[in-house]
Amino acid sequence: MDFQQQARPEEGIYMEGILYGVGVGAGDPEMLSLKAARILRQADIVCIPRAHKASCRAYQIAVQAVPEIAGKEALCFDFAMTEDNRLLQETHGRFYQTLRPVLAAGKSAAFLTIGDPAIYSTFSCIAALAQADGHSVRTVSGITSFCAAAAACGIDLCSGHEELHIIPGRRKSIQESLRYPGTKVIMKSGRNISTIKEALLQLEQAGSVSVYAVQDCGLPEEKILSGAQAIPDDGYMTTIIVKAAEQVSPPATRP
Repeated sequence: MDFQQQARPEEGIYMEGILYGVGVGAGDPEMLSLKAARILRQADIVCIPRAHKASCRAYQIAVQAVPEIAGKEALCFDFAMTEDNRLLQETHGRFYQTLRPVLAAGKSAAFLTIGDPAIYSTFSCIAALAQADGHSVRTVSGITSFCAAAAACGIDLCSGHEELHIIPGRRKSIQESLRYPGTKVIMKSGRNISTIKEALLQLEQAGSVSVYAVQDCGLPEEKILSGAQAIPDDGYMTTIIVKAAEQVSPPATRP
């Protein structure tokens, strides 16, 4: 087993803690893996990247799959939603100072992330701080939003020798990115959504692409959208899949 329950230290004695980045999947609690459920049950502390449990989407997903975590000690922190790198580093540092005593006591902490911790996650920044401090860091993969969105739309992401590109929607040169060959996945569009929609509409009108999107993937309010015009103006929790026209095959049915 990769989970180690460490003995508690005597006062003043430093011990190595373990920080887990736990991917809870795209939204459907049934997508949370057996390994993620085990780690959440065994962890001493659950780290919640919001000020309160009720406002944390990742926690709301996890607690449905693993109700036991409702009784665990929770470390809540409201991370800044900004593109200012200096402010982000300061925020990450402040959070780590609250987490550091937990790890120094030899305890284990599970940091919840939507999707997979390796994809555009705050966890990677916290993990770097913990590793620099001498603690073990382990990642528990989760189903990404773009894999779940493709399943919801009944399409494949790529096949044969086709390329797959994951593009942050905040990228300024989105038109350049949309010229990449193969399938393009656009995530975290935020304030750039109008520019993205305009670029996609032009490509659709030229007959060169087919556009799919899923808003609130895996949640009860999930919406499956077809065409760039259907993409909502509030696109942060919307995953967009762009396929070249020649890639498109009839959609499959999701179970």
